[in-house]
Amino acid sequence: MHQLRPMFRPESVAIVGASEDPTKWGFGVLNNISRGGFRGRIYPVNPNAATVLERTSYKSLRDIPERVDLAFIVIPAPFVVGAVRDAIEMGVRSLIIITAGFGETGAEGRKREAEIQALCRDAGIPAAGPNCMGVCSFPARLVATMEPLQSEPGNLSFISQSGTYGVTTLNYGLHLHLPFNAFISSGNEAVTRFADYLEYLGEDEDTDVIMGYIESLRDGQRFMRVAKEVTKKKPVIAMKFGRTDDGSRAAASHTGALAGANAVYDALFKQCGVIEVTRTHDLLNVAMAFDMQPPLRGNRIAIIGPSGGFGVATTDFLAEHGLKVPELDFMLQRRLREEAEALPFASLRNPIDLAADLRVDPLLKCTETVLNLEMIDGAIIGLHSRPFPPEERLLRRLEEIQQSTGKPMSICYFSRPEGMDVVQSMTRIIPVYRSAEDVGQVMTCLWQYGKRLNALERS
Repeated sequence: MHQLRPMFRPESVAIVGASEDPTKWGFGVLNNISRGGFRGRIYPVNPNAATVLERTSYKSLRDIPERVDLAFIVIPAPFVVGAVRDAIEMGVRSLIIITAGFGETGAEGRKREAEIQALCRDAGIPAAGPNCMGVCSFPARLVATMEPLQSEPGNLSFISQSGTYGVTTLNYGLHLHLPFNAFISSGNEAVTRFADYLEYLGEDEDTDVIMGYIESLRDGQRFMRVAKEVTKKKPVIAMKFGRTDDGSRAAASHTGALAGANAVYDALFKQCGVIEVTRTHDLLNVAMAFDMQPPLRGNRIAIIGPSGGFGVATTDFLAEHGLKVPELDFMLQRRLREEAEALPFASLRNPIDLAADLRVDPLLKCTETVLNLEMIDGAIIGLHSRPFPPEERLLRRLEEIQQSTGKPMSICYFSRPEGMDVVQSMTRIIPVYRSAEDVGQVMTCLWQYGKRLNALERS
């Protein structure tokens, strides 16, 4: 069993600092674990209370009648080292230290953090934090953050070195109907580091896609070794913050770690097959694409939609990032025009501009024909603003075409501000995006990972 399994799949948890004060972390963590439906045993720890939230409270970890899988520590920083000692003595299998006031605050905090590191490493106990926002394991129905997050168990897992920003990003992903498997806020990483979580999730059968928010890597060599192995099996999408001098300084004050030169991280990610993005919504967009679609095994894309401008904008973005939009030969265009009954002024060269044709069948016929061509590796579908929402038949047939060909497909709905969310709620198979740039970025990343898999297969 991997050392981190008790952290993500615990059968028992303790909350050191459990509270009935709604403003305190000890309340939020205990309340969300309880209300989230966690099936394991829950032990509040508070020396000043007989019960907390109607559960029997224990004076310390030493008083709990079993060896606990996971203990959350949410007490003031000066008392954390004592709680860590108790946890080690009682054989607790993993820790999440939410408390702040350590390496990010100055000399005294760094001293405390070093003491925690030494204790945990000597005992061989994994610990997230300090200065973190908790953990979510949706298959275990464990939501241990201040936010009452909910998700049907999925196959996307998220490692974040930022607490609040990570939880906010996770929450937005849930709004986009992305089903998550696990989330960990790693905090200052005094003991357990990004590469350790990456290794665990790389081996986790319930994780197919890993996304990460990185400010700094304290052990770049280990990260490279782990990431090279993980990306042979599943995509890893990372967003690196602290890319500028000012951003590096902000990152150092945030977690107490040096961010490092951006060029070094760029080279590191490329060498070990990690897909790097630079915008938060790209992190979610690309993760969503990998969660729903296979990688691109070639760089030739068909674009089918109702707008010539959309086709041109998307073609430009793809071409700038190494993908091709090959022109269809004259005889195929002629056949398409007849079989799809396209309008006389529609352009069928690729990009295929159906000239604001509102009918469903021409779009479906063109999509089915071109995605079955050997010269096409994937497709981008632009949808018209009318009717809204689109016909159910259109989405179902697009799903059938994608699954029968096995080639990646994505949809762009650019006509209404609310359109993307509505269309995405109608399909759990094809990802939906708002702009030519967004859908182009996604296909670029699907090709980036496809190239890596191609190279591995050749070698």
